[in-house]
Amino acid sequence: MRFALPLSGESALAVRLDGPEPAAGDGAVMLYMHGFGSSQSGDKADLFRERCVARGLAFCSFDFQGHGASGGCMLDLSLSRNLGDAAAVHAELERRGYSRVILFGSSMGGLTGLWHAHRHPERITAAIHLAPALGLEQSFSTSLGPRKMARWQRDGRLEIEHELGAWELGWSFVEDLRRHHFAELTTGYKTPTLIFQGKHDTSVPWRTVVDFTTKAAGGEIELHLFADGDHRLIDRLPRLWSLADEFLAGRALVPA
Repeated sequence: MRFALPLSGESALAVRLDGPEPAAGDGAVMLYMHGFGSSQSGDKADLFRERCVARGLAFCSFDFQGHGASGGCMLDLSLSRNLGDAAAVHAELERRGYSRVILFGSSMGGLTGLWHAHRHPERITAAIHLAPALGLEQSFSTSLGPRKMARWQRDGRLEIEHELGAWELGWSFVEDLRRHHFAELTTGYKTPTLIFQGKHDTSVPWRTVVDFTTKAAGGEIELHLFADGDHRLIDRLPRLWSLADEFLAGRALVPA
């Protein structure tokens, strides 16, 4: 089932929901959040959607504003806006009777998922993330260099080239990231979480992800670090699902 979820103003989110309907308001659903410049349609989402539904678990995905079929523009992208999008879809799932929500985020979606769980620990049952974009500001700074970063701040916008395309981003994107402090996230994080990370990832520093897993005080976090893995880990999706399935079964979210 596909539907548009209206937001305040004229924007709306393109949402897809597959799988069993909740029984007696106690349904479980995996909520997928895609990466920067991507959309809810892709190899990761397609495989996990198929496997979740086959295991009796509902699967929901959506396009962040500025991406895919959703409204909004990339120029106004921010982590705060993404968190608002995630909160809107989460609330809609709860309204439909899905009381157990498992977050599944890729890159920027993983970063959004970590912060969403940090803010709403009592409403998140578990989380699975692939290369969560911790240290995103530093990654931009390293890839662009000081001159482009200074021009970005001076002009208020900059065209960002990415493997999936090129977009203009506002400097407010960086300012917003700076308001989300790593120490706050690690101190308050409590959600049982499975993380996949490749050491050959050129977008997300793997050491930052390891640092998060060791410093997160209250979370039960399991990290799988692939020594030869890249950012997307597309070449080992069946292995990722196998590990995810084991993780979910251990929490009685799918049959053992």
